[in-house]
Amino acid sequence: MDFVVLSVFFPLVTGFALLFVGATKRGDAIAFRFALVSSAVTLLLSLFVLLSYGLNPLKWQFGEFSEYSSYAWLPQLGINLTFGVDGISVPLVVLTTVTTLCSVLASKNTITQRQAFYYSLLLITESGVLGVFTSLNLFVFFIFWEIVLIPMFFLIGVWGGGRREYAAYKFLIYTHVGSVVMLIGIFLAYFSTNSSTFDLVVISKALSSASFPQSLKSAIFATLVFGFFVKMPIFPFHTWLPDAHVEAPSPVSVILAALLLKMGGYGLIRFAFEMIPSVAQAYAHWLLILGLVSALYASFVTFRQVDVKRMVALSSISHMGFVLIGVASLTPIGLVGAVFQMFSHGVIIGSLFLLAGFIGESTGTRDIPKLSGLAHLMPKLGGFITFASLAAVGLPGLSGFVGEYMIITSALSVNVYAGILTATVLAITLGYFTWMLQRVVFSEPLKGIHFHDLSGSELVSLSIFAIFIIALGVYPLILQSYIAPSAQLIVKLAGW
Repeated sequence: MDFVVLSVFFPLVTGFALLFVGATKRGDAIAFRFALVSSAVTLLLSLFVLLSYGLNPLKWQFGEFSEYSSYAWLPQLGINLTFGVDGISVPLVVLTTVTTLCSVLASKNTITQRQAFYYSLLLITESGVLGVFTSLNLFVFFIFWEIVLIPMFFLIGVWGGGRREYAAYKFLIYTHVGSVVMLIGIFLAYFSTNSSTFDLVVISKALSSASFPQSLKSAIFATLVFGFFVKMPIFPFHTWLPDAHVEAPSPVSVILAALLLKMGGYGLIRFAFEMIPSVAQAYAHWLLILGLVSALYASFVTFRQVDVKRMVALSSISHMGFVLIGVASLTPIGLVGAVFQMFSHGVIIGSLFLLAGFIGESTGTRDIPKLSGLAHLMPKLGGFITFASLAAVGLPGLSGFVGEYMIITSALSVNVYAGILTATVLAITLGYFTWMLQRVVFSEPLKGIHFHDLSGSELVSLSIFAIFIIALGVYPLILQSYIAPSAQLIVKLAGW
């Protein structure tokens, strides 16, 4: 059975089905349960993909993806539904289904209006993200990339905060401009290679030809990287992210940070560095510097934030800068660290956004100066936010430490000063998270105030994320065993 294709299209079908269910009288009443079952089934399908890949003794080779499948769609134009997974994409597929399930659970007490429409958009978004992580046809990859944009625009614009329309349009304009530039690169690769297909492997082989103009390779690489940098986002293409996160409902912020940002990181590896390795090698040192600048800049800006949710949002830019540093190091340990960091950041930032949102809903404010002693008033929330913050700063024994350690090691192997600056980012990260914890969680509580603590579906979502954070921190080989063979092969075949 083709579990990859099923996992991609099942949430798309159920998402559209829920739109029709929403038109009935009981649509909103059953929407949550419908979405919960759909996301749980999709998670189960992704686990079958994981098991199928893990049991495949061939693993992956360039041009030979595990669970590879192709279906004719528009063969005259070279557009086919071609899907496959390797050690880079399999972890992100599982991250997508786990995060979506947690977001659905976290939405139970948050979303009370137009629920069928809301949950249908969540499921369609999940399908789009899964399509991005598994598509091996550049045009189909772009379709799924754009599918994600539409429901996310409405999720922010309809259920967001007071400035939701501004944030939604800013998100739409920034990311769509990045997508258009990326599409130019895809068409440039298609027409310049005369391959008559958008197949990733075919185009990659054509681009690797010694006779192919280097200037044209550079142009294709630049347009693709631009689109991926906007999505990650990397400085200076990051300004859409804080507004989108602050205004979006917390479960939607989880999807934004845990999944949409990873689309940019995955695309950078698969469709830029891996497809055009010679150009990646030529500009790697500049991209490494940009990753450092992005991580350092975001860290300093985060220190000045007084809104918990905005602080968490800006910290994402810093952590994605780490991903760029790992990829740009052009080393196996850097690439493994980058993918590990994307997965780890997904579950950590998912926890932090859910907690930041709950603080705002329960206390009526997210302003750090107005909050005090939440560990005494809401002990469960205090425990979870302390745990997630320690994971974010890279405490040994938790998942955040593993990816960051590998990325710092890879940076040191390239340039000792780059390694020192990368480590400095961690020190700054420790500073702003401990400052937030000291003010919000461990200070003296306000007198005569009582807040509702975490319960029910909120605790379930946070517990799922916590299990991954602990398991990957204690035994990172669970994930590394999938990533490492593919990362080593990419570096070997690229000749870095």
